[in-house]
Formats: sequence, C-alpha cells, structure tokens
Amino acid sequence: MHEFDTGSARRWAEEIHRELLEEGDIAIDATMGNGHDTLRLCRLVGDKGKVYAFDIQEEAIEATRALLERENLAGRAALIHAGHQDVKEYIREEANLAVFNLGWLPGARHAVTTLADTTLPAVRACLELLKPGGMLTVCVYPGHEEGARERDCLITWAKGLDPLRYDCIIHAYLNQPGDPPLLIAVRKAEKSRKMKKTTRML
Repeated sequence: MHEFDTGSARRWAEEIHRELLEEGDIAIDATMGNGHDTLRLCRLVGDKGKVYAFDIQEEAIEATRALLERENLAGRAALIHAGHQDVKEYIREEANLAVFNLGWLPGARHAVTTLADTTLPAVRACLELLKPGGMLTVCVYPGHEEGARERDCLITWAKGLDPLRYDCIIHAYLNQPGDPPLLIAVRKAEKSRKMKKTTRML
C-alpha cells in the first residue's frame, strides 16, 4: 500500500503556489524572512514576472538579497524594508498571489514576531490587490501567545468574508499536540456569483 504524506502547512501552501503561478505573474511575499519563499516565488514567476517582498528587519533584507544574488534572480524581486500592513503604499498593480508565513525570522531573536494588529490590516490590503482568481495563503504558527492570537483573529476575519466574492479554506491537523501550524487560503472569485439555495433533507 502506498504511504500518503499529509504534509505540513508550508507544503500545502507551496503546492497552491506552484499550481497558481505562471510566467509573467505578480506575487507578494508579505513576510520575507530569510528569503526562501521569495526565491521560490521568483523562480515561479519567471523572467517576465515580479515578486514584491516585505520585511521590517534589515537582516532579513540583507539575507534575502544575498540569496537572490547567488541564484542570479535579484532582478525579479523588489525587496521592501517596510511593514506588510503598508503594502498598498508600494504596489500599484494587481497581484496573482500573496503569501504570508507568520512568526519570527528563523535564527533571529523571538522577541520580534508578526502581530495580529498588523497582520490583519496586511491580509485585508493584499486581498484588495489580488486579481480575480488570485489567492492569498497564510501559514499560521499558534504555538506561542501572539501566534495563537493571530490564528483566532484570522479565522474570525476569514469566516466573515463575503461568500459571493471569496472562497476560504483551512488546512489543519485536529488531533496533534502542541498547536501545529495551519494554513488559511483565500481565493478571490473570477466574477461575482449568486448564492445557491440549499435544500434541507428531512
């Protein structure tokens, strides 16, 4: 019998990115970190595409720039030293994908982490920038106090999205210890839809 790997929140997100992005697309990496997501997105959008990557930590900018230069992909990315809540101040075009990988910069001090108070405005802004058919993915790490707060706020926000304009899903393990990471993914509808009536079975 073939063993099926259920994978992680990051793996689920990366599969969505690979399926969605094409040559020439625009992507937003709202949490640059050490640049691994930025690099992967740069490869997916190709020479004609563009990745806008955000981080408030200078060390993240430097690490990402060095990584992209080693891979000869620096020309595909705009590295922006700013909070992701300010995304609309820097991007004037529609995007196909926006990516969030919450938490802290790997290898850095854990005192600096993403915050619900800025993450929520950032996901709202990125959702507005998406093209019809575009997607937003958020990997959430609820194993610490602020991460749990982000999870709760994001789930509440996602549940309130207009079902005629957006589809929202959550991938999460329900029976694993230690508050494992989860993925929230939102897709903007290609066009406005009418709500289908549901028939109740008696």
